[in-house]
Amino acid sequence: MTKAQLFWYLRLIPRYSGILGIAGLALLGFALLLYTQELKPYQRDLIDRENALAQRFQQLRVSAVASSVSDALPKLNRSDTFTFFLRALNALAAKNQIVITQVDYKNQFEADGKLQRYSLQFPANARYMQIRRFMLELQTIPGVRIETVNLQRQQISDDQIALQIQLSYLTEAQ
Repeated sequence: MTKAQLFWYLRLIPRYSGILGIAGLALLGFALLLYTQELKPYQRDLIDRENALAQRFQQLRVSAVASSVSDALPKLNRSDTFTFFLRALNALAAKNQIVITQVDYKNQFEADGKLQRYSLQFPANARYMQIRRFMLELQTIPGVRIETVNLQRQQISDDQIALQIQLSYLTEAQ
């Protein structure tokens, strides 16, 4: 198509479309101009921001995982301290006048064998305030996490509370 043919077709547009057709074409041209000048840069900016946020999220996630493992390891006791922990647990219970009848435990390795978790479960009998002091002092030991506590009283007038506690002791594996 040559330049002369293009001008000839452009001169025929008002004849075939009328004023409303010309106004429609003008509006379409204006909408195209707005799209390219306003919406395209806005979309590009949003995509750039989303990519930057995704990269920052990945960096924070990787650094948080790395720092949590590296920060957690020096604060933990070694795995050969478990017997010392059991002695400390019994001494803490005796100090708070809590009667522990038996302790059941199992161990498992975590974090690709770098950590060792001992899960303990035991029943005990004591008064409420003694149990409360015991739990508060137990939480101060590094690596101890109290997972479940079940308190039960046989009768409302009973002074003693039956306690079933499950906790875990996390150590550094050797």
